[in-house]
Amino acid sequence: MRLTLLGSGSSGNVAYIEAGPAGAVARVLIDAGLPKAEIERRLKRTTDEAGTPLGLHHIDAVLVTHDHSDHAGCAAQLGRPLFATAGTRRACSLEAGLVRSGVLFNVGPIEVQPVLLPHDADETVGYTLSYGGCKVGVLTDCGWDAPEVAEAYAGCDVIALETNHDVTMLRFGPYPPSLKRRVGGRYGHLSNEQAASLLSRMCALGPAPRLVIASHISLANNRPQLAKRVLERVLGRRGRVIVANQGYGTPMITVEPGRLVVSPMRHEQLCFDFAYEERP
Repeated sequence: MRLTLLGSGSSGNVAYIEAGPAGAVARVLIDAGLPKAEIERRLKRTTDEAGTPLGLHHIDAVLVTHDHSDHAGCAAQLGRPLFATAGTRRACSLEAGLVRSGVLFNVGPIEVQPVLLPHDADETVGYTLSYGGCKVGVLTDCGWDAPEVAEAYAGCDVIALETNHDVTMLRFGPYPPSLKRRVGGRYGHLSNEQAASLLSRMCALGPAPRLVIASHISLANNRPQLAKRVLERVLGRRGRVIVANQGYGTPMITVEPGRLVVSPMRHEQLCFDFAYEERP
């Protein structure tokens, strides 16, 4: 499996994930919260098996998590098959395949599990995607560290985990009181500490993720180093933590049984290539 976040934050969220045997790779986007032209531009960072830059015509499905504009913004404009819950279809007037939380479905060889998340949109879900003994998850826009959410995401090799805000920064930050209550409420966004709690629950239920991507970080109410530090305290030496950026997302990540590679961006020199224990 390969994945990259094309962008992550309140200005727009898009994740790209691909998996499958040579010649039959399925490619999906999770969310479409950036402008169409920007999604196309960022997709060109990665290539297919022949080295050809990807475009929207390569995408087999777009999985929408919920109706907020930073996630569903241009989904209807992409011209690709859409999947969404009944609540999201209704709120966005989308023509999309129906997604039901907890009910597995497939996009080609990829097994997709929608996970119901507590958030102030109509029927918000996150997703886990599995192929070839590997499992990756995208968990953003979640109001609190609910045990059933941790259970659904347990066993992920890689997880994009919301670390939206630092509680103290939100409290004393620039948002008006009503927005502070919303963001910090049970149907708002995960704080660094709540994300760490969810991660700790996941680790208690199964093998720790080999890579955690701190995601959907607030520019006003958090700092990347704060989010990273809190998650690293939970993982210890069991895995790595990287931070998703709104402007360029993340490097390309390759996950295989026994191996995980984080490729460098064009402006970076560092590449993580590390082994981990096989799943039983």
